[in-house]
Amino acid sequence: MVQESVEAESIVEKVPEEEISERSKRFQGILKAQGLDGALILQNVDIYYLAGTIQRSILWVPQEGPPLLMAIKSHQRARDESPLKEVVPIRNRQEIWSVMREYGYRNSGHIGLELDVLPTSYYLWLQKSLPQARWTDVSHDIRKLRMIKSPYEVNQIRRATAILDKGFHEIRGLIHEGMMELEVDGYLAYIARREGHMGILRMRGWNQEMTYAHVLSGESGAVVSFGDTPAGGVGATPAMAQGAGFRRIRKNEPVCIDYGIGINGYLSDQTRTFVIGELPETLQRAHECSRTIHQAVSREAKPGVSCEHLFHLAESLAKEAGFEAAFMGNGEGKVKFIGHGFGLEIDEYPILTPPFPELLQEGMVFALEPKFIFPGQGVVGIEDDYLVTASGLERLTLTDQEILRIS
Repeated sequence: MVQESVEAESIVEKVPEEEISERSKRFQGILKAQGLDGALILQNVDIYYLAGTIQRSILWVPQEGPPLLMAIKSHQRARDESPLKEVVPIRNRQEIWSVMREYGYRNSGHIGLELDVLPTSYYLWLQKSLPQARWTDVSHDIRKLRMIKSPYEVNQIRRATAILDKGFHEIRGLIHEGMMELEVDGYLAYIARREGHMGILRMRGWNQEMTYAHVLSGESGAVVSFGDTPAGGVGATPAMAQGAGFRRIRKNEPVCIDYGIGINGYLSDQTRTFVIGELPETLQRAHECSRTIHQAVSREAKPGVSCEHLFHLAESLAKEAGFEAAFMGNGEGKVKFIGHGFGLEIDEYPILTPPFPELLQEGMVFALEPKFIFPGQGVVGIEDDYLVTASGLERLTLTDQEILRIS
């Protein structure tokens, strides 16, 4: 048992030191440009991005000098996992000011915080415990920093897309008439974990949650749910009102599978439409429209192109094909985007929507998901992941963009 434990530990990968160092330098450049003395990083995903560990910690990133990681639990794991030089134990958050003073950082001045995710009670405690400080929201800056992926990050995403492709091909041979959505979901979970999926898809948005897969058959794919997605599904309970439910798969109806995998923190997100038999002609045409949108966006998208332009391009193609009402949701289920960035979280920048101000840049990664929802019939569409390169888009997901027919 001891030998097995050592072998298991040896294959756990850590974020390279040079990767963390480069991220810290870029973030410190942002702090300096804004005149901030430093930033307290408190959200676990941002700590992982800047320190390489998700142990319960508080990270101080000064404008200049080495970051200081104050670990509450587990200090030993934080030291083992993080390449940062300064990793010290603390018992609780009340100790952070004294520890920072010991390391030469004054507890005043102008400090950045992730105010998009920080609980109000924590913010009020910071104000009370350090009344002389000024606090500034740096969450948007962190999200913009994380928006541009390094070659290391893209490689993790590529590893995740390879598992997605394997999962789609494998599940195609397992789905059969009369099978419950939840059974398909269970097989997808088995495949994902067997291949190394970390077991969770993280979201930053307030009250947003996401499972590793949405298996939506027939009319269940058209059920509106709370999530910021065009299709949610019934789910197995109102306590998790999305994804697979108890409905059994039937012939000649869409089975839409939205599947996510995470490798070393980094996600990939892909959707394919399956059918036993043949889809109704209207749904086949809508699926072809989804593929047309992918082709059009792939031709148009390159550094300097606006996200708004790509949204309107997709919207106009859906309208020309006669599917405006079904495009990206139906009725109150409609959403105003056609794609989203992802990385450590499933809802990162860029967002392919009119209000998003950033132009495409080399190194961005996003999922493009033109989908069509038909009440009483279901959802069809294609979702694929793309990398923005200097010359245009590179598709990262591997599965053919076709309706996957099950014999």
